[in-house]
Amino acid sequence: MRLWRVVLLVNLALAAGLFLGYLAWGRQIPRLEEALALSRQRGAFPGVEQVFTGQGVVRGLLPELNVVILTHDDIAGFMPSMTMGFQIQDPQLLAATGIGDLVRFTLRGIPPRMTITEMTTQGKM
Repeated sequence: MRLWRVVLLVNLALAAGLFLGYLAWGRQIPRLEEALALSRQRGAFPGVEQVFTGQGVVRGLLPELNVVILTHDDIAGFMPSMTMGFQIQDPQLLAATGIGDLVRFTLRGIPPRMTITEMTTQGKM
């Protein structure tokens, strides 16, 4: 084959590849824009205050640190179920809670610095 035919075929193959690649990625742009808008709406970006609600069992109280240790269920959009300590905004919430209480709580803040702002006792475990 002559050199000009090889160059022409290579250029045509590159042009066809670029065109098909653009079509494949270009069709995903609206879906990606929708996913980005949904993430912004949910507050999935750092520096944005977020609010989550959850339910758990009180495992420990540390009033001198304003911390409650909870075994909580999944907190939708934030974290899976686990046992961990949470900072309490109002120390009065600790006074109304005892170890073994089933509680519903509201977390507010900028992750990972979340604080329990509301907590109500639902009964004993």
